[in-house]
Amino acid sequence: MIIYSTLKLGETAREVLKEWEVSYDDSSDAEVILAWPTQVTQILDRAPKLKYIQTFSAGVDGLPFDKLPKGVRVFSNAGAYSLPVAEHAWALVLALAKMVNRRERNAQSYMLTRKTLLVIGCGGIGSKVAQIGKSAFSMWVLGVSRSFKSQDFDERHSINELPELLSRADVSVISLPLNKHTRSLFDYKMLSCVKQNSIMVNVGRAELVVEDDLKKVLLERPDFRFGTDVFWRKNGREEFESELWSYPNFMGTPHTAGADSNREVFEEAVLQAVKNVRTLLTTGSAQNEVKVEDYL
Repeated sequence: MIIYSTLKLGETAREVLKEWEVSYDDSSDAEVILAWPTQVTQILDRAPKLKYIQTFSAGVDGLPFDKLPKGVRVFSNAGAYSLPVAEHAWALVLALAKMVNRRERNAQSYMLTRKTLLVIGCGGIGSKVAQIGKSAFSMWVLGVSRSFKSQDFDERHSINELPELLSRADVSVISLPLNKHTRSLFDYKMLSCVKQNSIMVNVGRAELVVEDDLKKVLLERPDFRFGTDVFWRKNGREEFESELWSYPNFMGTPHTAGADSNREVFEEAVLQAVKNVRTLLTTGSAQNEVKVEDYL
């Protein structure tokens, strides 16, 4: 079994895969690809024996699902960046609540303690967000998800209940994956459901939210504050220039929540992906298998 990796693995990661050959320059005999999603397109034609794809990233929406050979199994690195992204989400929530980006002395401060938190997407990131909300701010935590990985949710709901839940939440954090079911979920109608004087933060993917509809709601509702670490893709790439930066009730960061520049975080994320490959090749199953049909 040959594993092709687009990233030169460190000594610790290589030791995990010591039972298998790892190639960095030839994918022709590889049955496993370890890569970032956007790199897979250029590898597919050169990997005729491909059976498995393991991404280094938690998100997989950048994969060319429509071009994958039938039967290829895909595994994400979900959970690898949960703690840094959850911390970043709370940094945005706190900054918006206290309006730290504004110079006005009369800017209204929103309180968080004992308020209601809504987490939309309750995987690794969402679970950490919920945990921080309960432990740090004694919040009542609502969760929306297909499955739950934590006991920190006081209420568990399905996505079709979202409008009513948004009307209850003082703080909402979006940590959903982007697929055919979630794209443009937060349109004008959905965004208009948010509670008075509430905060929403997106650390999932920008395309979960309709950009023009968000602008409209932020202009109509100056009491509503929105923060994001993810921006909309234009001409094939994430574009950080946006009219939103000029809005007083908006705050953003240029997709830095994953803390990729932090060596400790990056090495741990790579190690998690590599360990998942080892589990897959040893047992035939592994964590974070992606439902390919959700992306077709």
